[in-house]
Order: sequence, then C-alpha cells, then structure tokens
Amino acid sequence: MYQWRYIGGHLALDLCNTVSWRLDPARSVDRLGTAALFADWFRTATGLPTEADHVMLDRVRVLRDETIRVVDAHLAGERPDLRFVYDAWLEALRHARPSERLPVTVTADEPVHHLALAVAELLRRPDLSALRRCDGEGCGWLFLDTTRNHSRRWCDSADCGNRARVRAYSRRRA
Repeated sequence: MYQWRYIGGHLALDLCNTVSWRLDPARSVDRLGTAALFADWFRTATGLPTEADHVMLDRVRVLRDETIRVVDAHLAGERPDLRFVYDAWLEALRHARPSERLPVTVTADEPVHHLALAVAELLRRPDLSALRRCDGEGCGWLFLDTTRNHSRRWCDSADCGNRARVRAYSRRRA
C-alpha cells in the first residue's frame, strides 16, 4: 500500500502531488487509481470521512489536472487559463458552508467541492512567490517554500534532495 505524503504545505498542492514523477512519462504514476484510493487519500489529507465512486474520482482528477496546469503556467511566467478553476470554485460555493468559529473558513461536504474551495483559496493568496516545483529530475511535485531564506529546492530533502546530492557526488568523483 502506498504511503501518502503531504509535503505541499497546502491541500490543493497535496492533491496535485497525487501524481508521482509527473514530469517523467516513463515513471509517472497516478496515485488516485481507484475511488477507494481517493477516499483513503482524502480521509488522511483532511480528516473528513468520505465515500467515493468512479464519477467523483473522474471529477477530482480533472480538478487536479487543471490545477497542475494553472500552477505550471504560473511558475513558467505565463498567464494561466483560469476558466475551469473559476467554474469549479463557483460550483463549490453553491454547496459551501462557513465555519462556526473564527477565523471563518468555508467547507463543503462533497470532496470535489471541498477540494475546489482549497484550490481557490490557494490561488487567491496575495503572494504566490513561495510556490515552487521540486528541482528533482522528473519529479514535478509542488510545494510552498516556507523556509526562512526561501531556499527549499526539493519536495523532500531525503528523497529528491538525496538523489541530487548522490548525482553531484558521482560527477565530482568521475
């Protein structure tokens, strides 16, 4: 069983990171292969119980893929097409409810709406300069760099960071 990893620093980025090695087609793996896997991921990511079927899974995958496309465009300095994300956000708002405590948060019962609200919350941040893509070759995982000097380069220093250090060491020794 795959061990879920939540390194994105935000639910929307952790959703994007359910595709492992997304920049390397030979190694790319969609970790949301079944509705049961999605339900498990959602439960562990949010603490909310859920049931899922293939229709919900398809909707979540489309939201994830569109979010990745928007974030990748932003990171490339391009102007992303936000129509799908806006439409998903508006649909989620129709099913949303505010929290009863401060600070007020908005949530929804259906997982795809809950995730669409998270995507909108991420993209509404006034400063997206902390948004990063892992420097690991082929990785592509996304995260918020919250280090003091904004120097985080890898999804996980022990994973992609270690691979990079081993490659650099091998080049120096050669």
